[in-house]
Amino acid sequence: MEKEFFVEAIEHSEFGEVYRFFEVDPATGEEQAVDPFDSGMVKRYQEPPPELFYITSKRGADASGFYEGERFVVQRGSKFAGTTSPKCPKRYLKLREELLLSGKLMPLGHQYLVMEDVEFASPLIAMGVAIGGWAKGAHDWKKI
Repeated sequence: MEKEFFVEAIEHSEFGEVYRFFEVDPATGEEQAVDPFDSGMVKRYQEPPPELFYITSKRGADASGFYEGERFVVQRGSKFAGTTSPKCPKRYLKLREELLLSGKLMPLGHQYLVMEDVEFASPLIAMGVAIGGWAKGAHDWKKI
């Protein structure tokens, strides 16, 4: 005999309406609580992984990232160039310094290692900070 699953709405004093998921043993009539995901009553929703992009530079940048809405996120484990160009915009230098002081960037040989995902206002800013210099535009981030 096929298992039958049920859902019961319960009013909880602290959380409002909550749900109890259970199955009933057809032979005994006993109710048994079940995990709605394990039982197949509810399917887990998984967002597709974001489309990844990467950038490299002669000064040692080797970074990957993805768009999150209007912002661009550089992934943990990426490497930023250890040096900057003489014409590097001051705002990129300031962002690099802030990331170093906050512990989000750590020196690693002649590069900086990104210790956690870092969000930037745009892919252009992310690239400029990663390569330590002028960035030509978002088109320089290439699809992986």
